[in-house]
Amino acid sequence: MKKRYLASVLAAAMSVAVMTPSANIFANGKRTDPTGQQWYEISGGVNAGSAEIYIFDEIGYWGINATDFARDLKAQGDISNIDVHINSPGGNVFDGTAIYNLLKNHKANVTVYIDGLAASMASVIAMAGDRIVMPENALMMIHNPWGGAVGDADELRKMADVLDKIKSSLMTVYIARTGLSSEEVTALMDAETWYTGAEAMASGFSDEIAPAVDLAASSKWDLNRLGFARTPRQISAKVENSRGVAASPAPKNQQSKGKNMFKKVRDAQGNLVLAEVDENGNILNVIEVLEMAGKDDGSDDVLAAEKSRRTSVRAAFDGFEAHRDLLDTCLDNMECTVEDAQAKLLVALGKQETPTLGTAATSYTDETVSAKYRNDVVDSLSFRAGLIAAPQQNAMMGHTLFELARNALQRNNVSTMGLDKMGIVAAAFTHTSGDFGTLLENVAHKSMMKGYDEAEETFHLWTSKGSLSDFKIASRADLGTFPNLDAIPEGGEYKYATMNDTGETVQLATFGKLFSITRHAIINDDLSAFTRIPQKMGRAAPRTIGNLVYAILNNNPTMADGKALFHAGHNNLITPEAGITTESIAAMSTAMSKHKDGDAFLNIMAKYLLCGVERKHEALKALGSEYAVGGDDNKTTPNTVRNTLEVISDPRLSAMPWFTAADGNMHDTIEVSYLDGVETPHLEQQNGWNIDGVDFKVRLDAGVKALAHQGLNKNAGS
Repeated sequence: MKKRYLASVLAAAMSVAVMTPSANIFANGKRTDPTGQQWYEISGGVNAGSAEIYIFDEIGYWGINATDFARDLKAQGDISNIDVHINSPGGNVFDGTAIYNLLKNHKANVTVYIDGLAASMASVIAMAGDRIVMPENALMMIHNPWGGAVGDADELRKMADVLDKIKSSLMTVYIARTGLSSEEVTALMDAETWYTGAEAMASGFSDEIAPAVDLAASSKWDLNRLGFARTPRQISAKVENSRGVAASPAPKNQQSKGKNMFKKVRDAQGNLVLAEVDENGNILNVIEVLEMAGKDDGSDDVLAAEKSRRTSVRAAFDGFEAHRDLLDTCLDNMECTVEDAQAKLLVALGKQETPTLGTAATSYTDETVSAKYRNDVVDSLSFRAGLIAAPQQNAMMGHTLFELARNALQRNNVSTMGLDKMGIVAAAFTHTSGDFGTLLENVAHKSMMKGYDEAEETFHLWTSKGSLSDFKIASRADLGTFPNLDAIPEGGEYKYATMNDTGETVQLATFGKLFSITRHAIINDDLSAFTRIPQKMGRAAPRTIGNLVYAILNNNPTMADGKALFHAGHNNLITPEAGITTESIAAMSTAMSKHKDGDAFLNIMAKYLLCGVERKHEALKALGSEYAVGGDDNKTTPNTVRNTLEVISDPRLSAMPWFTAADGNMHDTIEVSYLDGVETPHLEQQNGWNIDGVDFKVRLDAGVKALAHQGLNKNAGS
């Protein structure tokens, strides 16, 4: 059986010697080191209703842990102001995240004072301040999280995935505070960036600069040994001088953690532990207690009890793989009973105060970050569907549809205990928050629009676009109403023109189709159910309109004057019937330009030649040839219609007839009208009644009508 030893993940790149309980003294609500220096305290402030917090050591382990912090903060009661003083190299990411959340979500106004150093996880805690104050020479550092793992290749890869998820979570804190982009914050963390007070304020990490302080008091940590690769020389020198040795910076690009190793050793109490040790054999970090001291004195019972506790805690988390980080925290704390573990899990599922990094239930909390969660889900599914390129810094990548359904419920404090997979998916669809269904609808809409954009339609190239506000019958004004202007003598009177209607009316109709996504499709992670189907419907929407447009040319409908659209009485049914030649194109163009309004020539210029795909190359030849096409075709007569029209061929046009059309934006031809001018299809969703899933409806409101005959000519062809 594979056995895994996972080191606690540190936000700081630290190799910190493990402190035993006797190394620090707790008395009268304060904690001090053996020299009497205070390193942690939460107490009432100078003013009523306020509190002061001092964090002057590592985060987590036997330093400032989240459990004690939460208890001590709660003991302050109803307070309206909190002053937090920080001088810390960082530490455990989970304790630090919990402390950050406790301060960030507290109703009191929080002011953070960085009295010396806020490195790594301490810088994250500092971001909880409503106001952050740094002395000129104080330092803040942000960088990538790191941790250690012992096991096979799979375990090491899992550790890398955990670190990536933790980095994404920490980035959201920095981004929310500074307003920097994710790319900018990524670069800063990758580079291990150190800030002075002025630099921090300029970059948005602090709000105010205080006078300089003596950093010697904050130099009790060997920052080079902690694994920081770019410790500023001035603070590194103060560290060494405070220890009474010559100041010398660490070798460039050399981190002491690279010399560390994992071994079974005895700690100060005689316990056999798996620990990270340095090159001299000093314990830096305990990974797991393997055998407690005093085994010959009945410690077998203690070990058995610990094994039983760990087994029970694991069982309590069965089915909640998304909260693996919380499980590891409970396992590492020997004082955490199974009841305590269950309570912590319920808090994570309910109030979402316990950080479980890498899951949407706790990585995305406030409204701004909730919007990022929704975008991450849509982008991750869109990437899987091939709609977009791979997104960067997306914590939802790789989640299945079923995992997203359960995740959506957890984010909204809905328990999934006792539900099978079908029940979980049903609850996700029907929950009042609508998160899951809305996210699927967003992806389906993206797929539909991709299909719409990819549709190879031709009607929009030559028709005009109209807008109607309702489904009532509407009349259109005649664009050919003003043939001439009147001559106005000196002092003469201007006369009103008469605005006529074409007599043609336009009315919208609704076109649509339903499709369904079943619960089985979600459980089976069938992404095509709501990507390929709406994509095909997106293509079908403009195709439906194109069918209506070309049906007008093929079917020659009757106009308001009682004559067919193409009719000898309209002077737009051109004879003799002929193929597409130089002579026949010239005849079509001439006939269109000679249309009149009363005695005035309208001089309408043909712009397009429309034909079926069977005549496409014939039309291209007739309009592209240097010499006249048709007749004797002896390549001596110039082609007088060369490049005068644009060829548009469509398979829905009949094989023989061909047409010329004017510019629809200048003259009435065929108009395609849309409800409120929206030409894209609309997607609607509702819970299914006849199926176990959800129904989607694709709808398009449009109307197609020939408004006038003057801008269209037809030749029956031969």
